[in-house]
Amino acid sequence: MCIQDRDKMLESYVTPLLMSYVNKYIKNLKPSDLQLSLWGGDVVLSKLDLKLDVLEQELKLPFTFMSGHIHELRIHVPWTKLGSEPVVITINTMECILKLKDGAQDDHESGSSSTSRSVSDSSKAVAKPRRLQQAAPSDPDLPPGYVQSLIRRVVNNVNIVVNNLILKYVEDDIVLSVNITSAECYTVDDIWERAFMDITAPELVLRKVINFSDCTVCLDKRNASGKIEFYQDPLLYKCSFRTRLHFTYDNINSKIPSVIKIQTMVESLKLSITDQQLPMFIRILELIIALYYGEIGGHKEGEGEEGSGHVREAGAILPGMDVDMESHGTSQYSSPDLYMLSEEADQGWVSWAWSFVPAIVGAEEESEESLYQQRETGGIPSNPQQHTPKDPIVSIGFYCTKASVTFKLTETQSESSYYSPQKVKSREVLCLEQEGITIEVLMMGEPFFDCQIGFVGCRALCLKGIMGVRDFEENMHRHEEDAVFFSCGDSLNSKGMTYLTNSLFDYRSPENNGVRAEFILDAANHKETYTEIAGMQRFGAFYMDYLYTMENSSSKGSQDFSVVSMEEVVPTVQETSIKRLVVGPLDVRLHSSAVHRILKMITCAMDHEYEPYCKPQREMVEESHGPATPEEISNLEEFIPTRLTCLTLLQVSVTVSMAEFNLLHTLMPVIMGCKTAAGPVYIPVFQPVRPLPSVQFQVERVNVEHSVPMYAPQLVSTVSSLSQPSDNLLHHCYAHLYLKVFGFQAGLTCQDSTGGFLPLIPIIPSFSTALYGKLIQMPSCWSKRSSVPTTECIFELPHFTVQATRAQTVLLQAICQSWTHSVASGAPLTLSESLLNEVYKAPGVKSPGPSPTLEGSVQNLELKFCSRATVKCASGTVGAVKVCARTPGSGEGVKEKLVPLIQGPSDTKELHMSRWLNEIRKPESLLAPDLLAFSVQVPQQGDDCRNSGGVLLVSVQGIAVNVDPVFCTWLLYQPHKGSSRQQQQAPGSVPLAKRREDEVSVGSTPLAKQPSNQASDYASSPVKTKTVTESRPLSIPMKVMPDTTAEESWTASEERMKELIAHAWDAVKHLTLQLEVQSCCVFLPNDSLPSPSTIICGDIPGTVRSWYHNQASMPGTLVVCLPQISVFSAGHKYMEPLQELPFVVSKPILEEGDAFPWTVSLSQFSVYTLLGQQRSLSLLEPMGCTSTLAVTSHKLQSCSEGRHSFVVCLHVDLQPIHVKCSNPQVQLLYELLLSWSSTWARLQRHGILRQSSSIPEPPAGAAPSSPVRSSAGTALPDTSTCSPSADFGSPTEGDSVPTGDDSPFADTVTLEQKTSSIGGTSGKVSLWMQWMLPKVTVKLFAPDPTAKKTEICVISELEDLSASVDVQDVYTKIKCKVGSFNIDHYRCRRQPRSWKARTSSTASCPSPTPRLSPKMSVTNSPPGLSGQRAAVLPLPLSE
Repeated sequence: MCIQDRDKMLESYVTPLLMSYVNKYIKNLKPSDLQLSLWGGDVVLSKLDLKLDVLEQELKLPFTFMSGHIHELRIHVPWTKLGSEPVVITINTMECILKLKDGAQDDHESGSSSTSRSVSDSSKAVAKPRRLQQAAPSDPDLPPGYVQSLIRRVVNNVNIVVNNLILKYVEDDIVLSVNITSAECYTVDDIWERAFMDITAPELVLRKVINFSDCTVCLDKRNASGKIEFYQDPLLYKCSFRTRLHFTYDNINSKIPSVIKIQTMVESLKLSITDQQLPMFIRILELIIALYYGEIGGHKEGEGEEGSGHVREAGAILPGMDVDMESHGTSQYSSPDLYMLSEEADQGWVSWAWSFVPAIVGAEEESEESLYQQRETGGIPSNPQQHTPKDPIVSIGFYCTKASVTFKLTETQSESSYYSPQKVKSREVLCLEQEGITIEVLMMGEPFFDCQIGFVGCRALCLKGIMGVRDFEENMHRHEEDAVFFSCGDSLNSKGMTYLTNSLFDYRSPENNGVRAEFILDAANHKETYTEIAGMQRFGAFYMDYLYTMENSSSKGSQDFSVVSMEEVVPTVQETSIKRLVVGPLDVRLHSSAVHRILKMITCAMDHEYEPYCKPQREMVEESHGPATPEEISNLEEFIPTRLTCLTLLQVSVTVSMAEFNLLHTLMPVIMGCKTAAGPVYIPVFQPVRPLPSVQFQVERVNVEHSVPMYAPQLVSTVSSLSQPSDNLLHHCYAHLYLKVFGFQAGLTCQDSTGGFLPLIPIIPSFSTALYGKLIQMPSCWSKRSSVPTTECIFELPHFTVQATRAQTVLLQAICQSWTHSVASGAPLTLSESLLNEVYKAPGVKSPGPSPTLEGSVQNLELKFCSRATVKCASGTVGAVKVCARTPGSGEGVKEKLVPLIQGPSDTKELHMSRWLNEIRKPESLLAPDLLAFSVQVPQQGDDCRNSGGVLLVSVQGIAVNVDPVFCTWLLYQPHKGSSRQQQQAPGSVPLAKRREDEVSVGSTPLAKQPSNQASDYASSPVKTKTVTESRPLSIPMKVMPDTTAEESWTASEERMKELIAHAWDAVKHLTLQLEVQSCCVFLPNDSLPSPSTIICGDIPGTVRSWYHNQASMPGTLVVCLPQISVFSAGHKYMEPLQELPFVVSKPILEEGDAFPWTVSLSQFSVYTLLGQQRSLSLLEPMGCTSTLAVTSHKLQSCSEGRHSFVVCLHVDLQPIHVKCSNPQVQLLYELLLSWSSTWARLQRHGILRQSSSIPEPPAGAAPSSPVRSSAGTALPDTSTCSPSADFGSPTEGDSVPTGDDSPFADTVTLEQKTSSIGGTSGKVSLWMQWMLPKVTVKLFAPDPTAKKTEICVISELEDLSASVDVQDVYTKIKCKVGSFNIDHYRCRRQPRSWKARTSSTASCPSPTPRLSPKMSVTNSPPGLSGQRAAVLPLPLSE
């Protein structure tokens, strides 16, 4: 009787419990039928419909259920063995179809149904504590203890079996379906074997296992009518995985576990994505991201207070990832109501997930309570904080041993019959493989969340063929190393099972050894334990650690925020969010096969017309909620929450090989947005090129740090309302970015036939650099605060060097051209054998003539940029620039020679006279000023205020240049002609390959007819293949990015030039200019000048001086000392060129034209020659000039576009010019001219030859149009219409010339008068120039052929020389005046060095008098004629 009573009692509790759940989710059930069936021990229900609205309310997902059915539901209750056998619930074939909630529907519901739901939910939530009160021990119906424990055992051992679960999601043309053949959940023992278990002391542990078998995920495209025409390959096919659940309780009566571990293990995960699935797959990912960030499906602000209460009651709002943080926790920026609204507006997905943490484990407790109450439960399980004072620790893990993602290209194939359906054939092209994947999440309520992701190894490899190029077919017999183009980290063989450490699948973990696991839930301890080094030791390829913590500053622990009213003060919390990502040793090889596959995937991913889920919203400037209180400001000063992201890349190597085939002209236009149909594609017969030259980039370490305020809107609105915010508050209103690169180097390498790479030949030796930038958050809030910078950048480069031989640059050029120009036949460029041998010298092989290496370096480069609401400004310095040539020693014992070519800064102040060669010269100081210092400030175009003009301050120190013949040697390098690499293939291999292609391609559809993404096979006959690969037009390369046509480019360039002039004038007319350029001294030696070992490396003046004094055979050298230049705008006072940004000018220029006239000064321009035996002879004595430049503009009335006409006036005052010349100097000049002209001719010739050999010109058909256009388009319209006679003073022009100019040269006209008198009414540019030159002296020296030790000197002098040029639209006038002109003839004996005038010489001179009349200028002659007469006067150069 006792047993029967016990069974009846159990039935009275268990039956309502099961009925409540079944009745809750299933429509149209009769409880009486269900109860009768249950009493029999088995119940079978068929063809059930789910209550969709209940599911939507429970799940709170932004999806609606279109349908939900259960084919069969079985419940087996072993009434007689309830203490030893589990209750089994079996669902056979459950199918649900979901779709995304419509935005309009969501908005509509927010006013009615959502509010009603939230009311019902909140009422249920209020009912929950009431139930707890009703379940008091005084209740006489409470079951006795043993029945309670038996009920707990029954609930803990329920088995759930689902057979054939089908979930479908539809959106637009996407159909995503998930099919799980079977899933089973059951209880296990401590070795994870199926068992009937109970929670017992002292372990207090419950373990469960869920096995999923044969999970298949399909992604298909449906047409407008909703039908799927072609079924794609499944994304995931028959994948099985198992999940282990481990619950630890504090005591035997605990409702909720204190520690929950849920971990899933997959042995093999193989994803397959076709080109048609790729856009849909990316769309699904975008949906997940949008859901996660709360961008769609969030609760509307219109739900009001009830809505916010409902959101909170849904569960403890867990801060999941960083963006969710904004909606969680308490905001310390503004009033509490703002916090409430922001929380509702941005509800994320993780808070929804957290609300189910108790639901996963708390079903039994809920059911227990409902069992006690004999009634149905309502709503979701409530916040765990209401059950226990402490949140459970939840650990979720996902582990995968091996995963792969295979990309496929599809092509449709029709069957032989017309009516038979088309089939889709897919072809694998790319595979991404990962090993040892770990995703672990650890959380404890709101205060702590941590997520770690790691990969042990990752690699990507090419498969089959791409776009018809069969580069990795099986018959190619390629190495696997050739196919791998991306590899990172280690393999599982070397790492072991580290990715499973401390998981439930690790036999060494505490849970599998009967020990309670310990968790690190403290931020400081966490950072010390999980360092980057520890992460890379565990994984190897990739490690990410995301940590979010929330600490209550009032130290009251976790609080229940759901009962905080609007009036109460929300306690301030301190939140931190840190993401750390580390990428291990990374090797990327970009060869043709890899690049074409990657770009093909990008074009496929872009082939869709989906609308984005959420459009970027315009930044709203919130209305101020009143000034912030001092308490809020002090709280902000104490702590401002930020999000910090740190990325570290270790040992990165990127190799770009020469293109073995190039079909990018079909892909790049699509990627760049040109939807033009590509022409016919000619597929090359692929043959791997070996050796394959490559460029390799290596980086030892890259560090990136990015920080941003966590609550930018609230923080910025608070800080921007302060009149004088502190530096600390302003600092946190920016997003900051730090980039540091260590050990970056680049060079040439070569892939040999084995697939390995030769050691790197450095082109850019190792260097490091750093970049810092900050960007203001919510700039619209700062628009009225012009003193606050919106953007700041600082770039530092301590040292940067480039070094290369000419052969290396030719090879680099060939590698670049192989990518930028695609040959229609796809065949690669041919490279000469000797070029490759020259670049990749084998060790110990002597080259006939070692070519010099050119080396250039830049030191201490610093750039700063700052942008404000009113101005943009930049400043920077370049410490030093050096260029030199290294010539390796040709034989044994011959040291390498160093020839300096450019040196800056160099002390060139004394170099304008040859005296410096005999004076003591200080060595180049290490503390020399920076070579270049500049500051520039450009005003922003503001509508409300008139800005002053821009400012440009530039200072350039002296530069020494050595134009050495070794530079010509470097430029003129040509590889020796030899066999090209292309012909090194085995002679029989190409026909064999062709034959194989032909066999395979029989019956394949032609390329033109195929609408698919996969370019098909080659032409089907050998003859066609031969024609395709050998016909001449196909070898003409075309640019990968097509240019515009010739006519468009001409008109475009003309328009661009006009725009450029207009922009330049806008910049110049208000410009405050200060330009200082020290003298640049150019040495042109006749032979090479290597630097002696005693001289500081790269000191050019020191090298010249050493040769001048110590070397008997110093080559003849021409020294050109370019002038010092200074340019100042009107009224400007000198400022330091390097200014702190932004800076203020004492007299800013406001009106147009006030910047002019500019004052331009040139000084110390000289030319002299250095000859052997310490001889230095002057050619041009130091001279200079002062000039004034004025420019005004008039807007043309006739021109509708409002273009300007310009008036340019230039006045130049020259210092006396003194020229000397002798025979050795003429000889030196002639030799230099000869060598450089021959070099130039050879360069032009070689340049044309080189261009035609690698990249020929376009077809000649288009050529004739361009020269004709250029001659017509570049000539000015007015000059082409004038008659030739107009140049020589025709009556029309005579009438237009002002009559006041009858005198030979009128009085000097002031600039202001001249500028105002020239009215630019019809022309584009009017020019007026004036030169004033007091004296020109020319001295010619030569030895007297008749008398030994005697020299002859001819001196010609011009005094008071002035000239002016007036260029108008209708005339051009040139005037010239010479005050006096005389020629003298002297003879000198060398011993006493006394010059004597030779009066006898006049008798034999062509001109009878040595002094000519000053009345030489003929004013009535046509313009330019007087200048010609002066130029052709015969000079008595000899007796």
